[in-house]
Amino acid sequence: MTLKFKPLFLLFLLPFFIFANSEQNPDLFNKDKASFMLTGEFLYWTVSEGALDYAIRMRGPSWGPSDSYAQGDMERAEYRWDPGYRLAIGYYRAPNFWEADFQWTRLHVEGQNHHTRPPSEEGRFMTATWPQIFTTPLEKATSSIHLHYQLTDLIANRVFHPFDNPHLRLRLLGGLTGVWIHQGWKIRYKDAYTAETSVNNKWRYWGFGLRAGIAFDWFWGNDFYITGRATTGLVSGHYHNHAKQETNALLQNGDNTSIPVRDLRFKDYRIAFTTQFLLGPSYQKSFKNWRMEFFAGYEMTIWSNLQEIYHSTSSTASQPKETWINKGLIALQGLTTRATFNF
Repeated sequence: MTLKFKPLFLLFLLPFFIFANSEQNPDLFNKDKASFMLTGEFLYWTVSEGALDYAIRMRGPSWGPSDSYAQGDMERAEYRWDPGYRLAIGYYRAPNFWEADFQWTRLHVEGQNHHTRPPSEEGRFMTATWPQIFTTPLEKATSSIHLHYQLTDLIANRVFHPFDNPHLRLRLLGGLTGVWIHQGWKIRYKDAYTAETSVNNKWRYWGFGLRAGIAFDWFWGNDFYITGRATTGLVSGHYHNHAKQETNALLQNGDNTSIPVRDLRFKDYRIAFTTQFLLGPSYQKSFKNWRMEFFAGYEMTIWSNLQEIYHSTSSTASQPKETWINKGLIALQGLTTRATFNF
């Protein structure tokens, strides 16, 4: 073997040397040994939201020349699946059976959609759910959306082994949580010529609050466990929403295309509610001086009182505009894999 590949070969064999020289501990959880904990998690998540419709594509012919209501398939912005991560450091205090950990979660998810007008036979059209502004039929509609998500948790856990059951570990947890979320959503409408309308919706939120919940590890045999977690929290913070719409179409003399036709801002302080659910199998092994855990499961995190889309009626500059708000939940969900080492 060449000298060049010897270090890589030794690095590959290192885990086998560790296992060969590690004495397994009959205590499944090392519950009587204080330790530090390092955790790294890989997330492969997507986001589901309400109130993200932007176009309607007709399936059949139009009703007639008179005014009608929505017909066809509603098209909405959709997120793809994107990677993220969660890092944590903690300390387990034995024999007092409490532990504390600090976690940081980061995720950035995007999504793009586009649709064109259906075949024009029998008067089929595609219509916008935002004002198109131009007077000719809509030819193309595109949507681009992204969400930045960062979460920090400082959690204290009280560890229990109920009824002295060596196969079950429960954690009652509670602590502080902080969140920062930013969403941007851009829609473009185009006709068959040069007219174009764009709609930009942006909102951001930051806040701090309290989180509480329960977690468990249930031993099933051969070092395999079922691991779960459920938490809930309330966060108080600052919310800012901005809806802006621009067009290059001139509907009548005096219109200024350099000025947005819609430019609405809203700010307030509000409370957001969140819940988290996590469940899946894990492989855990305890040794005399250290412990390891590998987990793969499905996680869902839901936020309410944040997703808002602002619409309004139209009138001349001096006349009133009635506003209405479309609201929805934010659901972040997907695969969570984790590696934890206690030493």
